[in-house]
Amino acid sequence: MNKTNHYKKLLLRLLELTFILIWFLPLVWMVLTSLKLENEVITKTFSFFPANPTLDNYTKAFTSTYILHWMVNSIIVSFGAMVLTLIVDAPIAYAFAKIKFKGKNLLFWIVMGGMMVPFQVLIVPLYLQFNSYGMVNTLAAALLPRIALPIGIFILKQFYEGIPNDLEEAAFIDGSSRLRIFLRIILPLGQSAMATVIILSFINAWNDFLWPLIVINDTIKYTITVGIANFQGTHGTQYSLIMAGATIASVPQIIFYIFFRKKIIAGIATSGMKG
Repeated sequence: MNKTNHYKKLLLRLLELTFILIWFLPLVWMVLTSLKLENEVITKTFSFFPANPTLDNYTKAFTSTYILHWMVNSIIVSFGAMVLTLIVDAPIAYAFAKIKFKGKNLLFWIVMGGMMVPFQVLIVPLYLQFNSYGMVNTLAAALLPRIALPIGIFILKQFYEGIPNDLEEAAFIDGSSRLRIFLRIILPLGQSAMATVIILSFINAWNDFLWPLIVINDTIKYTITVGIANFQGTHGTQYSLIMAGATIASVPQIIFYIFFRKKIIAGIATSGMKG
């Protein structure tokens, strides 16, 4: 029996290692390709490692494009989406989790139904709306459609439901208002769940491509994803340069995940718990 369990654990570890390698392979390929000369990328012979590693692609990315501006634009949009998503989602999730009102369940499932609506369906009405406001070709237009994150409401709601009602009742007895309870009790206890929502909203906004491409016209106002795609038009199709740009664009996400990783895992693990 012990041998069987040992073999099962070994098999699971091998499967885990296989999936990790499958996940890391494209990232490694991206970094290695960014260190190659273009004639090494477009060749009949396959080579995984660069024959003559060089940083020329990174130098070219920083000196002949607006990549720093694009990075700043993406940081503004992503951090704005992150903060505003939390401001919007947290009170909504608290209301669904702790406040009794008519039609709560129906309204909650309507909000969750928003996850099933493809964003492409909303592009035309959103563009017309922002155009009527005079906001086309602004970072605000790229940011605002991303601030209501239904999955964020779901994660926070599930977590808040796990907070004992006794804490609220004791606070009400002490004379606390609903707002004070939310700010002083619920939010501090929900830090791990909020960290999960923060990184989901950040990555969602950072990786967004289609909407910024449509709503922003000036090259210098592009976000990083649109800017990198623009490499194909500005410099032909230089795959090594595109990979260098993609590597640069990946760094903030990796740093952000490393910073929040423990809270993310804790938030996902506890979001389904009930009190």
